[in-house]
Amino acid sequence: MGANQPIHMTTTDSPLNGREVSCSWLIWGAEAGSFGGAVAALEAIAVSQGADAVVAVRVVTVSETRTRFRFLSGESIESRVAYQAYGTAIRYE
Repeated sequence: MGANQPIHMTTTDSPLNGREVSCSWLIWGAEAGSFGGAVAALEAIAVSQGADAVVAVRVVTVSETRTRFRFLSGESIESRVAYQAYGTAIRYE
């Protein structure tokens, strides 16, 4: 597949029916500030490694940061969550 071609990503645990898998490996994406960003990061890494698909995609919360600000009018707390996606990358024969 070309670097600009989308790959098949699914939350199911099995590859496409009728396709023989030549190899598979566990793959992790980079941390991102959103659920969609985590999935996009995983897809980009899978494409760079030559995967045809990623199955059993899961997204987990890897960190949560709370920041406290003090203003003249009171106190404000900001929360940021980081997500990371992982799955099984596969290459078809």
